Amino acid sequence: MTFIISPVLIRALGNRDYGLWELVMSVIGYMGLLDLGIGGSLVRFVSVADGRQDKEDLQQTISTAFTFFAIVGFVAVLIFLSLGYSPGIIAGSEIKNIANLSTVFILLGINAGMLFPLQVFITTLMGVQRHYFINNVRIVLVIIRACFTYYLLLRYQGRGLIILALLEPIFTAIQFALFAGAVFIDRNIPKLSLSAVTYYKAKEMITFSAKSATMLIASRLQNQSVPLIIGNMIGLGQIVYYVIPNRLVNYAKGMSQAIGFPLAPYFGAAIGRGDHSELVKSWLNTTLALQIVSLAMPIVIFFCGETFLGLWIGKEYAIAGHMVLYILLAGMVADSLATNAFRILTAQGKHGRCALLWLILSLLSIPVGIFGAHKWGLTGVAAATTMVTVLANLLTVYMACTAMQVPLITYFKETLLRIALPLMLFVAALWCLGIIYPAKNYVDLLLHLFLASCIYLPAIWLLTLGADLRERLQDLIRMRIFAK
Repeated sequence: MTFIISPVLIRALGNRDYGLWELVMSVIGYMGLLDLGIGGSLVRFVSVADGRQDKEDLQQTISTAFTFFAIVGFVAVLIFLSLGYSPGIIAGSEIKNIANLSTVFILLGINAGMLFPLQVFITTLMGVQRHYFINNVRIVLVIIRACFTYYLLLRYQGRGLIILALLEPIFTAIQFALFAGAVFIDRNIPKLSLSAVTYYKAKEMITFSAKSATMLIASRLQNQSVPLIIGNMIGLGQIVYYVIPNRLVNYAKGMSQAIGFPLAPYFGAAIGRGDHSELVKSWLNTTLALQIVSLAMPIVIFFCGETFLGLWIGKEYAIAGHMVLYILLAGMVADSLATNAFRILTAQGKHGRCALLWLILSLLSIPVGIFGAHKWGLTGVAAATTMVTVLANLLTVYMACTAMQVPLITYFKETLLRIALPLMLFVAALWCLGIIYPAKNYVDLLLHLFLASCIYLPAIWLLTLGADLRERLQDLIRMRIFAK
């Protein structure tokens, strides 16, 4: 939804204030490091306790987690109050002419104070299989919030930052009330109790989350540092020319990566059966399946992305951000090559060294990005940080192949090389369409994508998929049709 309403936000705030907002969002992203990875692992603890019907353990888990996150939330509030007193710490000298900036930080501090303990209620509901309730509430609130944002920004022009900052704690408070209420009225979930807070449970969760926390820190450093570098080294008004292309790339990346979310437990089951050859085959086949989508995405964005941004945001942003967009695509390709690598390491419990590698390289990306900004401006930041991303992904592939006892040549032969020809045909189709019939509107872009896909997908079917797999897919399609 943030991507969809981006044109409204940019026009309402202007480049400078929009850049400041993105910079502040990066600070909020950094605040996520305070949870030490416990938020991500809490679902596991809740689901295990619920599955065992161990009410005492479940009460200890949610009570200890809530106490921990309440303390973390209080620390986050103090940090934002400090930033409200001295906003120049993160935003530089450009903030002198921005009104009500301290109020913005105070409102976001209140929001942060609620966000951390809110995680406990969300993860508890997820752990007891109440995903549908969480998803339905969030969908409704996202739509309502988007409508409110659009209306208020148009009604109260010139007060965009205050409006956005005010909506943050309001909608977080609504979520807090709904999700906390759902937990408290569920008789199968024990009530929070200070007496149930234990040092042992806190230690258990922190120990379990250590490796995940390393990767979380690496991810936050990598993703949240760039707006801070641009805002302080180049200017707040330049952040938008990085954020918009990056958001398009991340949106496409998220669509392709979502397919792979269920694979970790799938690999875990194969590991449990102790059949290494089956595990290797499953890993390579699922990697190929993911790359059919993920490697097509950079090609689509390369040929259609700049035109899309020009139509969606405006030609100014498409022109100013086109080099950033192309540089970010290199990182997207590297992500696609390693799309299943960290997942298989995690399934085997061998992801600790890889997570540490990502942390080291993410820390390195900050001075490298600062150097790039100093030497070459916006393009330099994008190139420097993307270079680190590419290196980290290639090393992740190497570590995964080593853990799986699969030569790198075999890995690329069974994945990338099998779809190389269909990808080249896809490139040729989009290139020819761009020359013969340049896209001028959304319909043209969809037509280009449809026609190129009519070449790419049959090529995948005939040139990439084996005869046995094609036969199984045909049988599956027949069964689905017959069942209906």
